[in-house]
Amino acid sequence: MADELERADRLFEEAQAFARTYRFEMTDEYRALIERVEAMPQNQPGADKSGPWRGSAADHRAFVDASSGPRRM
Repeated sequence: MADELERADRLFEEAQAFARTYRFEMTDEYRALIERVEAMPQNQPGADKSGPWRGSAADHRAFVDASSGPRRM
């Protein structure tokens, strides 16, 4: 268990180091894509958003298949 915690700590430190150096640049192409998605009929104010979420079935299966007991190594 201690080895797993040390590994997780090391991975978090690596992720932190990466995050410090990462630069996200929003290009004109990316902005155009955002505008296209926002302009879609289903993304307009007043649009019916009451339909089922497509990920619901996969989420449900993940929880149904999960066990409440301890993980076995």
